Amino acid sequence: MKFGVFWQVPGYEGSSVERRHWETIEELILAEKLGFIEGWLAEAPFYPTRPMSEPLLVVAAAAQLTKKIRFGTLATQVPMHHPLNLATEVATCDILTQGRLDLCIGGRWGGPSSQVMGVSSEIDGDESRAMVAEYSNVLKNAWTEGRLNFKGDYWTFDDVPVLPKPIQGPYPPLLMAANSDGSFKFAAQNGLGVVGITLSQTVSNLSSHIKTFKANINGDVANGNPQPFHVVVSLFVAETREKAHEMMRKNWLDSDVIGDGPPVHSSAIGGGRHDFSSGAGGWGTWDFATAVERCIYDSPTGCIEKLRELETSIPGIDQCILEFNRRGRNTTEVVQNSMKLFSEKVMPHL
Repeated sequence: MKFGVFWQVPGYEGSSVERRHWETIEELILAEKLGFIEGWLAEAPFYPTRPMSEPLLVVAAAAQLTKKIRFGTLATQVPMHHPLNLATEVATCDILTQGRLDLCIGGRWGGPSSQVMGVSSEIDGDESRAMVAEYSNVLKNAWTEGRLNFKGDYWTFDDVPVLPKPIQGPYPPLLMAANSDGSFKFAAQNGLGVVGITLSQTVSNLSSHIKTFKANINGDVANGNPQPFHVVVSLFVAETREKAHEMMRKNWLDSDVIGDGPPVHSSAIGGGRHDFSSGAGGWGTWDFATAVERCIYDSPTGCIEKLRELETSIPGIDQCILEFNRRGRNTTEVVQNSMKLFSEKVMPHL
């Protein structure tokens, strides 16, 4: 298996915001040394508990201190960005990473965060999905045409020179974060790779979705770019299962559990998302016992067994992306020790 690392929450919550950015970069540097192939960073505007709003800037900084590891956004919230602004930012980051960038897009027009940017709350899910499809086409054309000429339902451009261009050809790999069931087929048909997340999709669902995704891959729309299927898992490895549970329990406190209403400790504009069409339910509603069932917090032997089960259940995974510190309540030293143990005792057996 190929492994990446994911930071939804940068660094340790007890560190300053400035230090948390550097802790993330230090962990990215370590990830390269340990053999992880990619580091994925969330874009989380308006989340006080996730103070990383500009992952592309963090990626550009980390790229100057690494040589091989790839970088991905997971996910860039496209309703927050004008498509031409994002096209030039991504191209610039692709240059500064020397072609080591993947762009995973996500977000919903009409959602609470997009409303802060002036987007109407009246936009429903179907229209938002149509906007995502058109937005991705704008990006592709902006990166491949000398001067952009585009007429769509939502954006129109006439003879616009969009510079710079990315150095990866035809452009950086494009993926979509998939929380709802319909997203997998949609991504495949629109020439995008996909990232499924076990925090919003059961393994059983993902085993079905990968078949649907593979059956609907559209190479013509993808312009020859790969359309991978990645899976994110919340994982922590320690010397014993008991130690792993002890360390991760602090990331799943009883006070974190939210019900049908807004969370007590709101982490986003308008509260959190509690439900998904996948049947997995929002991870914000889970207590620690449920998290242990859905995540992998174990000894090296236990992690090997559970990752083998995952690989068997979802055959054809291109990359297993591991999140070592959901909610960010373990120090960077604890996280780095777990990453090292995974590299030494787990990765060689998979």
